[in-house]
Amino acid sequence: MRMKYFLLNLQLNISLFLLLQFTGAGCLYAQHASDSAWVRPFEKDNNIQLYGGYAGTSFIFQTKKIPRDYLHLLANNSGYTGININYKFLSLTYEFTLPYTSLADRKTGLRSRNLELSQFGSRFGVEASYQHVNGMLFEVRRRRADPPVTFEDIRYRKYALNLYLFTNREHFSYSAANYYSKLQQRSAGSWLFMVSPEYQQFSFTRANLVGGQSKDSMVYELVRPQPTWVSVIGYVGYSCNLVMDDGHWSVSPTLLLGAGGQYPLYDSRFNPKQITLVYSALGRVNCGYNGEHFFSYLSASHDYTRNHLPAAHLHLQNSDFSITLGYRFSALKHKILGVI
Repeated sequence: MRMKYFLLNLQLNISLFLLLQFTGAGCLYAQHASDSAWVRPFEKDNNIQLYGGYAGTSFIFQTKKIPRDYLHLLANNSGYTGININYKFLSLTYEFTLPYTSLADRKTGLRSRNLELSQFGSRFGVEASYQHVNGMLFEVRRRRADPPVTFEDIRYRKYALNLYLFTNREHFSYSAANYYSKLQQRSAGSWLFMVSPEYQQFSFTRANLVGGQSKDSMVYELVRPQPTWVSVIGYVGYSCNLVMDDGHWSVSPTLLLGAGGQYPLYDSRFNPKQITLVYSALGRVNCGYNGEHFFSYLSASHDYTRNHLPAAHLHLQNSDFSITLGYRFSALKHKILGVI
């Protein structure tokens, strides 16, 4: 059974990465190179990375009767670790949850999965992400001493595509600032613009929860219509890379603010089908060492989005803290299986 999940996880990462490679190839291929006095590639452009961290997702519901700081649904947040191998155009990733770090016992069936793949050039960039939450925890802020209640029947899915445009392509590299795949030799920054189309859905695993026999009037009423919606958010922001020792040490903050429209796809008797305003903010900071053979960095990120549900406003938040250790290596003299 464990081998089955291992192969499924690995296959999903490979398939999505190759899809992203073909999707981003058109917009990345024709880009001009950066000024080599500011940004340069490494001689060894393949690497292996070991990483670990802690990721958390919270769903905060707010209505006229429920204050924003009262009702939380949480994913089964936990620590994680994994390995990533980047060789030519192929990327292999395997990740698993660290034992005894989950909010709820894994026997409860609560699971949370996040997958993000990216491809960046000097002018344009693309990110594809998938988030799947199987079951949630109910936390009342004013009664934190009480153990959280589990709801294994609630599901949440999110698919998103982020399209980037950078204004300072000659002097700044987003890949160097956030992924340490290039060397930023002088401090620089760039205004950036991003468009993010998204698809999101709440659902139940048991059909009888859609009827009138819900288990908990407060929690299930909020997601009873099983809302599904699409949204498009436009962002503007700034990213910079502050470097020392000819770029080998760096601190790289990024901030984006955005607003856009949301359109419901669920049954119109629960909510009129009209475009509503959504807004969002994303922040990230990296700091670490970027060498010719080894690299290591700490990363912290947080994003917030305010969506609309039929019975409440949804404040969705994601946080991630991680450490990465990487080693660069040259390509083999002979192709693997005659392909790469």
